[in-house]
Amino acid sequence: MIVVAANPYRGAARPRARVDALVAALEATGAAVRVVWDAAERAALLADPGVMADVRCVVAAGGDGTVAAVINELTSDVPLAVLPTGNENLFARALGFDVAPARLARAIGVGTRQRLDLGRARTSTGTRRFGLMLSAGFDADVIHRIAGLRAGGGTPRQVHRGHYVRPVGAAFWGYPHLPLSVTADGATVSGAYCMIGNLPDYALALRLCPGARADDGLLDWLAFERGGRTALARYAWAVVRRRHARLSHVRAGRARRLTLTSATPVPVQLDGEAAGFTPVEVEVVPAALMVVVV
Repeated sequence: MIVVAANPYRGAARPRARVDALVAALEATGAAVRVVWDAAERAALLADPGVMADVRCVVAAGGDGTVAAVINELTSDVPLAVLPTGNENLFARALGFDVAPARLARAIGVGTRQRLDLGRARTSTGTRRFGLMLSAGFDADVIHRIAGLRAGGGTPRQVHRGHYVRPVGAAFWGYPHLPLSVTADGATVSGAYCMIGNLPDYALALRLCPGARADDGLLDWLAFERGGRTALARYAWAVVRRRHARLSHVRAGRARRLTLTSATPVPVQLDGEAAGFTPVEVEVVPAALMVVVV
């Protein structure tokens, strides 16, 4: 059986039409398919060893938030594939899943697999794994504001790229640019913003950690030393031009274990989801996730 864990909310694509196309392509190969749209049902199913024993692939049909949820809910060593329907789809693009449903179905049928590292973070909200990145500082503050927008009124709201404009502006003028310390495999540096990458890309095709690989047993990290609106704007322009790594006040490295601390709690995000505040302990979990090769 193949499980399709689907997010019903529209991102940059029509999720139900793409899921239907994938299901038809999978069933044409003779596969049995179960589609799960409800988040609570999905979590219960992925945690059930009896059900998962008969599952040969789980497809996360959604954006990076759906992929992150499945990575954390999946307790069995079952291969993961992704049908991207979100706004950014960073994980899907990095691993070649941004293909037509029919091609994805063929890849699932062929069954070629590879193992990837994950990051694992312990924050004030608990322990979670991440496939893309963790960050602390300004961009995490934006994510926290988006989380508040999503939860407004008590019912989860659908969020598109346009919804980010106001939170970004509010964070730019309101975020206090708090200092933090990054300890990477025992060496400590200070900064105003930190990024820890398992894969190279960030939103809007910004390549913050260009050397990051999810199969090297390490996490790439960046610490931007200078804080404040002027420094932030200059860093953003350098990132757009892919010249930030050349700046003398941007520290970088690779590590297996990292700790982020601060005198005043600094917001943290994992894979585009709010994840509490510093302090946070981070480590790589080598070969923790099996994925389908497209």
